[in-house]
Amino acid sequence: MGGDKRVLVEPTNIEQWYKDNKELFSPPICNKLLHKGQMTVMFVGGPNTRTDFHLDQGSEFFWMLKGGMELPIIQQGKRKLVKINEGEVFLLPPRVPHSPQRPQQGSLGLVVERERNKSENEVDGLRWYTDFNNCDQILWERYFYCGDLGRDLVPVVKAYKESEECRSRIPGENLCKRPPFEQNTTDAVPEPFNLKEWIERNRKELSQGKTLRLFPESHPCPEMNILVQGGNVSSFYTATRDGIETMIYQIEGESIVEVDSETLREAKEGTCMVVAGATSFKVKSASKAVVMLVQQDPKGKRAK
Repeated sequence: MGGDKRVLVEPTNIEQWYKDNKELFSPPICNKLLHKGQMTVMFVGGPNTRTDFHLDQGSEFFWMLKGGMELPIIQQGKRKLVKINEGEVFLLPPRVPHSPQRPQQGSLGLVVERERNKSENEVDGLRWYTDFNNCDQILWERYFYCGDLGRDLVPVVKAYKESEECRSRIPGENLCKRPPFEQNTTDAVPEPFNLKEWIERNRKELSQGKTLRLFPESHPCPEMNILVQGGNVSSFYTATRDGIETMIYQIEGESIVEVDSETLREAKEGTCMVVAGATSFKVKSASKAVVMLVQQDPKGKRAK
């Protein structure tokens, strides 16, 4: 079973996995990858705060499992503080500057994002403002290829801390006159909402075996496709394109994930798994089951 390349992450009980790796969710590390491929599935703990703002060209999905976090963003050119409380989900559109703050001891959140396309010179940005609380003037910024967050952010942060701008708090030469991509200044980002409350509001349809979008088509985040499947149904899925991976999170009850007639995985409540791209599979959910499926396609084509 473990050698099947179509199943990249076997069903993993996240609560037990968290306990087994608990020392990594405290400072200075505060995070651990469950999976890194076309999709990055990461869990982040607290306390952990920062002063920079991150810009990337992909979307990010947040789900706070324990405790809460704060996410200052620059929305339509102005600073806005987004509070993501325990149990809430939030979907951040591409190219929106954001600065994740996790001040709570013992907090734990899921973050899903995608790999950067190196062949297309896709880069990220890190930015500091002269005033973190106002964000009306950029102090220092740099764009760089980010293949590994833990590795590639370090030299950028180091360069900033050693800069004259960091010492003087006065902008200098480290401002990008022609950024490699435009900041998102148009989208109003929808507020976080409680996932369990959403499930209860849609319980009737889910109990009838329907599959619903967690975020509406109108959400300004077309590359992230997040579906919630109800119980007592068997549904067939495939990637929107070759190479697009799928995260499967069993929120309630149990399901059987069938990659083919001989490759079965039992997904129990609280487990997470990842299926490889170019793989078709079937999710057979038991009565009263609720399962979430996440795909992220940078071309912005949502699965039907």
